[in-house]
Amino acid sequence: MNKNKLLGLLILSAAVAYLPACSKKDSSTQNNNTIYVDNGDDAPTIDPAMSSDVTSARVIYDLFAGLVDFDQKNQPIPGLAKRWDVSPDGQTYTFYLRDGIKFSDGTPITADDVVFSWQRVSNPKTASPYNTLMSNVVNGQDIIDGKLKPDTLGIKAIDSKTVQVSLVNSDPSFLQICTMPNLFVVSKANLTKHGDKWTDPKNMVVSGAYKIKDWVIKGHMDLEKNSNYYDVNNVSIPNVVILPITDFNASLNQYSTGAIDVTNSMPVDQYKKINKEYPKDAHTVAMEALYFYDFNMSLPKYRDNLNLRKALTIAVDREALTKDVLGQQQTPSYSYVSKTIEQGSFSNLDYDWSVISRDQQIALAKDLFTKAGYGPDHPLEININYNTKDINKKIAIAIASMWQNTFGEKSIKVTQSNQEWKTFLKARRSGDFDIARDAWSADYDDVTTYITKFSCNSPMNYTKYCNKDAEALLQQAQQAPSPDQRINLINRAIDKAQKDYVIIPLYQETYFRLVKPRVQGYNIDNNHFDHVQSKWYKLQ
Repeated sequence: MNKNKLLGLLILSAAVAYLPACSKKDSSTQNNNTIYVDNGDDAPTIDPAMSSDVTSARVIYDLFAGLVDFDQKNQPIPGLAKRWDVSPDGQTYTFYLRDGIKFSDGTPITADDVVFSWQRVSNPKTASPYNTLMSNVVNGQDIIDGKLKPDTLGIKAIDSKTVQVSLVNSDPSFLQICTMPNLFVVSKANLTKHGDKWTDPKNMVVSGAYKIKDWVIKGHMDLEKNSNYYDVNNVSIPNVVILPITDFNASLNQYSTGAIDVTNSMPVDQYKKINKEYPKDAHTVAMEALYFYDFNMSLPKYRDNLNLRKALTIAVDREALTKDVLGQQQTPSYSYVSKTIEQGSFSNLDYDWSVISRDQQIALAKDLFTKAGYGPDHPLEININYNTKDINKKIAIAIASMWQNTFGEKSIKVTQSNQEWKTFLKARRSGDFDIARDAWSADYDDVTTYITKFSCNSPMNYTKYCNKDAEALLQQAQQAPSPDQRINLINRAIDKAQKDYVIIPLYQETYFRLVKPRVQGYNIDNNHFDHVQSKWYKLQ
């Protein structure tokens, strides 16, 4: 492929040129009572049960608390539960709530609230995109499938301060699952009273370190310290302002003038320049996350044509994508899971064509494309759907160029559609796309966090693909008598799914963020999962 042509296209596609600030002097009037944080967009939801994206999770981490909290290395620590016991067989967990814990309205947080919160996630009427978290809780899968009622879920209140959870199979990652925002505790009384309106800030009751003071969509979300939070004495900053800045260049300009303290992401084209101008503020962090594209397997052109899916997957030059287009230390990906999850236990799953030369890859892709039935006399039309962000646009343009250079401009026509975040999420969930941009940030250090993207019953499986053989292997892995057997079974399941080519793995992500020197207490360089809580921040 002609890389100069590709880079030229990317330069021409830049929607907003970088405009350096007139002065790098902090011109803000900020004080130590308020921190200003860019979250990249408005949170699509602030309902823990309905969260499925990092933008929502970032806010929910501030607003709600779970039985189990997590530290800055993403390890489980006591949360609303001061301690827990685990049965010898690993299938029963008993959690003991802290004394005197309260919601933001001053009402007690009880074991009944915990049970209600978990049942709500499993309830099909809630339609939680993360209901699979309940599948290993006794009766959880049957409740999800509509066969049993939510009140039969294997969680019960022993008394007002004691919660017991029964699992189908022992799971060493269960405590990490408990740190998921979807399992955070909501007020049963408040939801019962307000119904669908409970997330309106004027109605909302929370269990976390902060509560909403004001929320202006496309403007700002103002949080204030929750005086009833159990660990309020260790929450340093009284106010947090969350800003939904979708334009990376705008975020950089606001950072340069002192309007924000922590960015979300930075302009791809300015990576070296920003690192040079802000050597102490800039952080590039290896992330346990993958960026990829989904085929819509409900469409016959993809569902019925493996050769086409393989051709499009192989034709992407991941080396050029990560080095020339992105250039932020991302790693090319040739598998459905990362090489780093579970200390590299699943690092041997790369496609065999990943080790051949680029010329050989192109020849293989061309041959498969022809076998798929496409060419100048029968051109393929493709639309790439992505949410509005500069980096997503650049990637879509780059991949379109790679496909056209490989197969010929008369053989393939690629268009792109960008949508605002909420609209994009809705379209992807409903299957209203051709090929969709996707990314997955690992929820915890367990390979199952990636497997949800191709599991048959997972709401996060946007391809609508199902391989029964792979599913059977995954179910066997849950009951494997040894860790080695579990890893072997999961490896075989992933290999089967990968051979179906239903997603296009692209790269393992990094995140690039600027943090003002006045922000202390944030151990960003060791936070490979990028789960962040504002209660960690302190201001000089």
